[in-house]
Amino acid sequence: MRDKGIHALYNLDGTTYLSWRYQVVRLWELSAEELLALKRPALMALIGQTRMREPEVMLTAAVRQVVANTTDDQCERLLAELLLLCTDEEIAAMAEQIIMRDYGLPETPMMRKLREQGREEGREEGREEGQFAVLLRLLERRCGVVPAPLLSQVEQLLPPQRLALIDAVLDFEGVADLQAWLAQKQ
Repeated sequence: MRDKGIHALYNLDGTTYLSWRYQVVRLWELSAEELLALKRPALMALIGQTRMREPEVMLTAAVRQVVANTTDDQCERLLAELLLLCTDEEIAAMAEQIIMRDYGLPETPMMRKLREQGREEGREEGREEGQFAVLLRLLERRCGVVPAPLLSQVEQLLPPQRLALIDAVLDFEGVADLQAWLAQKQ
């Protein structure tokens, strides 16, 4: 947010030997319509970073611009980048669906890689959720009802710490043991 659109290069004595002004563009402040109006296919990969009122309409128009105005190699690369740069998973899924449905483009190596990364992240997230669920059940069995402040501390633990707590819980006799364990870890 500090960028004022001015840049300069300086000599060793501190005097300016080259300076220029430029327009700062903050994609998150730009609407998808404004980006589409520029009619620059290379910029369409950035549409997922803009504000979109009608995502399906905007994504369809962006993909159409890319497909109609680029070579096959450029097209595949730009569409893969469009998917990669969509920060919202729902928007990325919609864009992928539009690409496959309307243009039947083959899945690129980048698209496969993104899909695999998503699956691996999902598996890791599922493992962590499962471990946390087991931890909560063990805590209930060994300690009874866990007070909210202690439960909040348990939720803040990193996955390796949660695994250590699972091991420790087996020796707990009550909430006091949990409090002592958490105090040690801080």
